[in-house]
This record gives sequence, C-alpha cells and structure tokens, in this order.
Amino acid sequence: MSNITNFNKIKEAEALHYMPVFSRNNLALEYGKGNCVYDINGNKYVDFVAGIATNILGYDHPEYTQAVCDQVHKLMHVSNHYYTAVQSEYLTALCNASGLSRVFLCNSGAEANECAIKLARRYFKNNGGPKRILTSSGAFHGRTIATLTATDNSNQHRVYSPLPDGFDSFEYNDFDDFKSKLTDDVGAVFLETIQGERGVRPFSNDFIVNAYALCKSKGVLFIVDEIQTGMGRTGKLFSYEHFGIKPDIVTLAKGIAGGIPMGACLASEEVGTAFALGDHGSTFGGNALACAAANKVLDILLDGLLDSSAEVGKYFGERLAHFSKYHFITDIRGIGLMRGIQLDDKVPAAAFEGKLKERGYLVNVAGNNTLRLIPPLTITAEEIDGLIDALDDICASTNV
Repeated sequence: MSNITNFNKIKEAEALHYMPVFSRNNLALEYGKGNCVYDINGNKYVDFVAGIATNILGYDHPEYTQAVCDQVHKLMHVSNHYYTAVQSEYLTALCNASGLSRVFLCNSGAEANECAIKLARRYFKNNGGPKRILTSSGAFHGRTIATLTATDNSNQHRVYSPLPDGFDSFEYNDFDDFKSKLTDDVGAVFLETIQGERGVRPFSNDFIVNAYALCKSKGVLFIVDEIQTGMGRTGKLFSYEHFGIKPDIVTLAKGIAGGIPMGACLASEEVGTAFALGDHGSTFGGNALACAAANKVLDILLDGLLDSSAEVGKYFGERLAHFSKYHFITDIRGIGLMRGIQLDDKVPAAAFEGKLKERGYLVNVAGNNTLRLIPPLTITAEEIDGLIDALDDICASTNV
C-alpha cells in the first residue's frame, strides 16, 4: 500500500467514524525524534506546537522513554483503591517543588480545572455558604460543562445552555472592572497568567499583583490555571512565580507527564482539605504509568532543563523582536517558550502556518489571528534560528 493510499484511508476512516469536532491539518504524523516529527512520507518538521505545549521533552527523550518503558513492565494501573510507591514519590516531589501541600491527580487540564471548581465550592460550603467564581473575558479553562461555563465563548455557551450558575466575568487585564466585580458574594478568582488559546495574551504584572493583593485582603481564593503555562513553559516551573505570589489553588496538565495524559489540582493545606471522603475521584487519575512519566519530567526539569530552557526562551524572544519591522505584524507577545505573533486581519495567520509547514516547521494558530509558538523545552537555538529565517522569508515576500 502506498503512503498516499494509506493517508487517504486514514482520512476516510476519520471522516466516517470520528465525531466531527476537529479541523485537522492535512498531515499524518508517524514518529518523532528530538524536537522533530516525521509524516508518513518521511518528511521532517521541526515542531513548534509540541502537542499543544505538551511534549516538553520532545520525542524519544532517552531518560524519559526508559522510565516509561520500565514502568510499563512493572505496573501501569491499579486504581486508587491501592497505594503505589510511584504515586507517593510524585506527590512528594510536586508539593516540594510548588510549595503547596495537597494534590489531586487526574487525566487532563479540563479535569484539573473541574476539580478546582468543585474544591472551591466545597470550601465555600464549609465556610459560610455558596459563593460565585469570577473569571476573565478571553479565558479558556476546558470543555466540560463547568469549565466551559468558566470559559469565554458565547457561541459554545449558547450551544450547551443551560449552563451551571455561580460564575461571572471581568474584562481581561482591566483592574478597575475587576475591582468592581469583586463583590462580597465572590469566593474565588480563576485566571490564566497568559491566555494561550486567545492568542498568547499575558496579564500585566500590575494586574496580577494588585488582583492577588485585593483577593487576599478580602479572603477570596486565588486560582491559577497553569495548564499551558506550567512545567517550565515560561522559564519558571510555574508562571505565577514571575509575580511573587502563592495561589490557593493551581491546576496543571499538558507538559506535566511529557505527553502521557495527566492533570493535577494543587492546593494549600487549608483549601486542599476541604474535600471529604467520596467528594471527588478518578479511575485513571494518578495511575502508575502517568506518575512514572511525571516523576521523570520533573526530575529532568529540575536537573538543568528548566534553567537552559529559560535561556533559550530569552533568546527566542530576542530573535522574534526582529519581526516588529513588518507593518502587518501588530504585536509580538509572550515569555519564555510561549510566544505569539499577531498579524493584521488582512494577513491570515493560517496562510503563514501553511507556508511554514512547506518549509518544514509546524506552528499553529490561536485566537486573534495569532501564530502560537510553543515548542518542546528542549528546542535549540539553531532550530529557533531556522524558524526565524523561514518566517523572515515569508514576511519579506508578503505584499499587503
């Protein structure tokens, strides 16, 4: 069977059997090595998508691959009816790294955020009654019914109404609006420090610091969604470290286990003990395989990758600043290895995505016509230079 025939069969099976929810790139990937992936025709692409900020160690990382394979031979899953040493080891390491003391392990970012919402509500019930949760316009917190309600997407809200009550929103990065919405019936604020799906939009330092201080003064829980920004993506293990704050609840997923499905909801001792037996659970959450993978990811990060990726991320930002000379590039945003290039509406970002793919580079498009660049944390300066040169050629030949 030729690769073309095989690719057609792949697409035919997807069209016939998969629920029609994804708009896929016309590419079938077969394997990866280092920071590159290869399609079924053997074409090589340097990956600046990384499974949407998930494959932070790239592909076939020797230490990580060995740790996962070793665990497969020992034990993959036994459910949370039983203790496992590998889960206990990970809980201890994650709490030590974060400074938080309680963890719930699950399978995805949406599940981690769902846990955070439930935990906050349980905490409210234990401390005087129900309260509302305040989220930001432009937010993306997941696709379950509760996390969708916390996400700013009016079309999805319309499609899936009626939605749970108890949520309200404030204008992104607008402290005056935030302050006016933080009324006495609000019990928690839930936000991303950088809105990844909306086009890599960072909150300002002043907003985060002032919002956190106001929440602390009013006894309001501060919840940070680190699904996309956590695990070294911004040059620190957690993005909230850039602001000198300590949230009450933090959610993690994506890069936490290097590509194996996993999520985590972390909390302070006071908040994290609000759950009682039976209040929450997960069949697969915290299984032995995911914990072994997550242990190795955290080990590698703390053993030098975090520092080296921070340096590479700084270099990335310096190289991207070059593109401000093009009038159709309206903004260049982000920090570390989480960057966004916003284009004028007359220049579709999707066209740039396609042209970069032709040159052997994978990027993707996020909100506001933005090219989102979220490579593995193992990306090299040389690979960044290659992307910069390819993008510069595309920009130079763009007539607007």
